Formats: sequence, C-alpha cells, structure tokens
Amino acid sequence: MRYFQSMSKANVLSKTVARLGLLSAFMSISAFSQAEDDVFLAELKAGKVVSVKNVSNRTGYDNQPHFTPDSNGLLFSAMYKTEEQGDKAQTDFMYHDINKGGVVNFSNSAASEYSPTITPDGKHVSMIRVGDDGKQLLWQYPFDLSSQNVEKQGTSLKPNVFDVGYHVWINPKELLVFMLGEPMTLQRLNLQTDKLSLVDNNIGRTLRKVPNKDLFSYTKLVNDRWLVKLYNPMTKGVKNAVLLPSDNMYYAWHQDGRLLSAQDNVVKVINSNVFGDKWRTFADFSTDCKGQITRMVMSNNSQYLAFVCHTEDKQK
Repeated sequence: MRYFQSMSKANVLSKTVARLGLLSAFMSISAFSQAEDDVFLAELKAGKVVSVKNVSNRTGYDNQPHFTPDSNGLLFSAMYKTEEQGDKAQTDFMYHDINKGGVVNFSNSAASEYSPTITPDGKHVSMIRVGDDGKQLLWQYPFDLSSQNVEKQGTSLKPNVFDVGYHVWINPKELLVFMLGEPMTLQRLNLQTDKLSLVDNNIGRTLRKVPNKDLFSYTKLVNDRWLVKLYNPMTKGVKNAVLLPSDNMYYAWHQDGRLLSAQDNVVKVINSNVFGDKWRTFADFSTDCKGQITRMVMSNNSQYLAFVCHTEDKQK
C-alpha cells in the first residue's frame, strides 16, 4: 500500500506534456529542477475567507483539485516515488475528507492518473490515465470510499481515443475534451457514437461547467492574454466572456456566477455578466502562498475554495 503520509520527495518533471500539467509516469526525476505545487483549502463564510490550510503539505507535485458534489471531499493528483520504483515517478489521486481531515491514496494503481472528476451519475471518478506506453486515456474508477488505499480496478471509457489532456462532462454520454496535438484542440466526444467534433483550437488547460447554466467554459490565447469563452452544447455556439488578469490561464466559477482568477497570490473576481465590470480583489492569500496561485475550484455549497500554490526552488 502507498499511503499519502509516507510519500517521499518528488520533483516536477519536464516533458512535452508538462506544459499541459500532465506529467508522464515512471520517468526519472533526478535530472529536473525542484518546484512545488501545494493544494490549499480555504473556508468561506458570508463570502469571506475565515481559514486556510495546506491540504497536501509535503514536498513535491500536488495539483488539480476537484470537489465531490456534496462538498464533503476534495480529490487531487499527487506525484511521488516509492522505494520499489527508485527514481521513477508515480502519480495517483488522493482524497481529503474535509470534515474528518486526513488524506488517503484513492486510486493507488500501477499507472498514473490525472484530473480526477466525479462522473454525472456520482458513482465513478473519471480521470486521464497514463500507462507504460505513454498514451493518455479517459478512464474511470468506482467512487467507493470504503476501499481507500486499495488498488482500484478501473475501466477505459473509450480505449480508441487517446492523447486526452483534460475533460469535463456535458452529460452522461458526452464530454468536452482537450486533445493534445499541434494545435491543442477542444473537441466534443460522444461515448456512444465515438464521434469527435471540433469546437476550437489553441485552447488553455481549464474546462469548466458554468454554474446554474447550460454552458461550458474554456480559454483561448488572444494577443498574449487568456480569453474565457462560453460554449453552448445545445446550439453549438461559442461567445466571448472576459479576459483573465495578467498572464494567468487558470480560473474558476463562483457558484453565484462570478468568475475567479489569480494575479500572483491574490484571487481576483469579476462579474462577467455586467458590462464594464473590472477585476477586483476577492481574497489575498499572500500569507499562505509565497508563489503564484494557478488552478482553483469552488465547492458546490460555496463554503470552500481549493487552490494550487506554485513556487520555484522551494525548500521545506
């Protein structure tokens, strides 16, 4: 068994897919520079931050937080190495119980998994699985909290579709997927028909469902700034929403419909539905995060904000 608490030091790897945040498994980590990605959890009351804790709290790569639908749990990816693997890196996804505390290795598999996401039926966790052949496949495990720290036996959602970077569910039969390639593309995948339909290209790493709307969001680089765009799966139409602050490509939706992003270690907010609204400070995390806030996500009950703090050459 590989318990999260006993994970040893791991470095973020550098590879072509590293720019996507997907790092291939079983590579040597000794030759790469040290960096840190920590997952933090902020508790909110009346829209204000009342507490912040480092959930991962270790040296290494911890990223891609995702709340369970009931807002009681937080999933995230963690890279580490084991004694059996020597210099080889392994990535599993972890589960943090928000009410009870603690972190356990949920997938505990022989492959590496990224971007854990609860499926529409709430019974599985879908993710990007990287095998020995380097292919990045859509995969799923049963969402069974009674079998933590036990190796999961998952299944491929679509074995003939690979080079998937990220995904978000449209409905139980369809997803939007970030496909690796030149250029990177956003495509709509139908699991029943195997049909892939191009939506856009040259897109960023964050795919989201817009709260309380039948819309999905992604980013596209426009004149060195990341533009949030909205996709309507019913009409298949795309429209522009708002430019993100500075050069940050990551964002999250507040459950009230406002948009969150970060500038260094300060989370900003804007109401993209109000013409002329400006980015303003939502929460300053400079005391907790000494680097740059990248990925973030808000819980369905609006009581928690999870974010990733990235720092370079950090020593713990």
